[in-house]
Amino acid sequence: MKNMQHSGAVASFASTVLWGLSYVAMKFALEDFHPLVMNFFRMAFAFAALALFLPFTWRGVQRQKGDWRLFFVLVSCEPCLYEICESLALTQTTASQAGMINATLPVFTGILGYLMLKERLSWLAWAGCVLTIAGAVWLSLSAVVEERAPDPLLGNALMTAGMVVAALYAVCFRKLSLRYPAMFIVTVQCLAGMLFFLPSLFLPGMGLPQHAAASSWACVAFLGIGVSCLALTFYGYGMSVLGASRATMFMNLIPVFTIIFSMLILHERLSLEQWIASALVFLGVLLSQKN
Repeated sequence: MKNMQHSGAVASFASTVLWGLSYVAMKFALEDFHPLVMNFFRMAFAFAALALFLPFTWRGVQRQKGDWRLFFVLVSCEPCLYEICESLALTQTTASQAGMINATLPVFTGILGYLMLKERLSWLAWAGCVLTIAGAVWLSLSAVVEERAPDPLLGNALMTAGMVVAALYAVCFRKLSLRYPAMFIVTVQCLAGMLFFLPSLFLPGMGLPQHAAASSWACVAFLGIGVSCLALTFYGYGMSVLGASRATMFMNLIPVFTIIFSMLILHERLSLEQWIASALVFLGVLLSQKN
């Protein structure tokens, strides 16, 4: 049991590293892609990667009557609604601020997990949650608005809406993961997302980008394979082992990794205050894993 919890924690941690990098990658991709078109190709890359494992993913899966309703809610939340909120948000706010909004996810997930799954958290886990949120807020307040953020208030509001959707997704995933493998659920998600965003290719002013740089295509491929495929699978496995509330505690690490990758790739610099706030987030996540 302890080994499974350890592997679930490692998987959840790995997913936050990938998601932290995703905000930087998405900022590059959105320079050449419309958000909806980018999401189609992102889902297409993810499904193409997962399709290689279809014979193993679908083997032994026994569908239960009525689960299609839960799957419908799940795919409506992620990737459909969440990806729309996230990609539109990143056209208005900075990558670092968008990543920081993820700190609100455990709050919404904890509430929904309590209401729908009857999950309980110890006082120490709740203290860790409060600590991580405090650290993330501190990071947000010390962040510098960049030129590529024309309306950060709108962008952050869209990201917050995305976190509400992501919390409902986490609860649905947790319930489905009791009966289905994480990779199977993610494969269904990516297929549904690809079909959902497909019509965007035929809308006026959209379609296939004519002059997209190779680096932009590489970022979209990373978002599909590295994030929508691997990160979601890792995250789903973590939820199936740790529970929705505890697994989403790791999401508070996303602001930290987003700032680190922004510093390394976009040549931003962290102040001493931001480093201390990042350490606070890490400490809170560690506390949140205590029973």
